[in-house]
Amino acid sequence: MEILRTENLGKRFGEKWVLNDVNLEFYEGEITIISGPNGSGKTTFIKSILGLVVPSKGRILFKGKEVAGESEYRRYLGYMPQIPKFPENLTPKEIFSLMREIYGKDRMEDPQRYIEEFSLRDFWDKPVRTLSGGTRQKMSASLYLSVKAHVYFLDEPNASLDPESSVVLKEEILRKKSEGASVVIITHIISSFEDIADRLIYFLEGRIKFVGEIESLKCITGENDLERAIARMEDVEDL
Repeated sequence: MEILRTENLGKRFGEKWVLNDVNLEFYEGEITIISGPNGSGKTTFIKSILGLVVPSKGRILFKGKEVAGESEYRRYLGYMPQIPKFPENLTPKEIFSLMREIYGKDRMEDPQRYIEEFSLRDFWDKPVRTLSGGTRQKMSASLYLSVKAHVYFLDEPNASLDPESSVVLKEEILRKKSEGASVVIITHIISSFEDIADRLIYFLEGRIKFVGEIESLKCITGENDLERAIARMEDVEDL
């Protein structure tokens, strides 16, 4: 079932359209990778859905209802930023309490399972300023995955994670999928999630260059290697 849709979505800064006529649908129980070079429009697209950027044209629909001027739908979106900025003097436990106040108790899971799986027990009561980059990333994953969302946007979620934690992250993403959520992973390193993704959306110069299964992209470009297939995209006029 469709959860989220964009119709002719566009954003203009001055005379430049950084996002132009983007038509996409996101469905329950689906894992989608969004990728593209820097400046391709993918960040503006995500921020438009999250309500952080006001589109210049087009519509965003959540469960069939247009969201322009609305904010309630955002309680059902989970967003894990690439570089989360947490108050340095607070502990993960205190930050979780703040998030529960923002989202509401009914929209947050008990984080205990994440704490155990990401080995955060020894860090849960320590100030953020004392945590390493990898531990901060595990904390971020634990906090944002605790949100009971219908759609999750995870921006470079495995950055700084060790191999064991990356496996845990992928297992949690698959669990969210099994529960009916739509999980959207924004990443430059597509191969990291190639084995669990249902489809790939590739942005180029503010437009959608490709939407479909990764194997289809390989077939169209004639490349068995994913990185080579991505590199050849610009050479293929009609994907």
